[in-house]
Amino acid sequence: MASEATVSAELLGDEVDFDGGIVPEATAWVKWNVKNGSDRTEQPTIGYQYQLEGQPNIQGIEIRVSAPVILYAFSNYDGTGSPALSVPGPTNGQVKNSPVRIGSYRVEYR
Repeated sequence: MASEATVSAELLGDEVDFDGGIVPEATAWVKWNVKNGSDRTEQPTIGYQYQLEGQPNIQGIEIRVSAPVILYAFSNYDGTGSPALSVPGPTNGQVKNSPVRIGSYRVEYR
């Protein structure tokens, strides 16, 4: 009988590096261009609803991810109703839009 080798998985934790290629499949990288404010960068897990503190006025979005996704951004905090923005990703740079206040968002697989 052949011997079995034990293999353990190592959690990446905060080592996600979208530029260097260390990308968990279920994680995206989203950069929000805030009008008259500082840009925000987040790493949401795909399929979960997230809130944006203070409902910032968003005028552009950049998405980096290893699989085709779509970002749904809502003007309210609970993600109900029609999305104010729908952005397919990954984007090749920033996608500009008319400024709109965003309270919550979700990234889904296409």
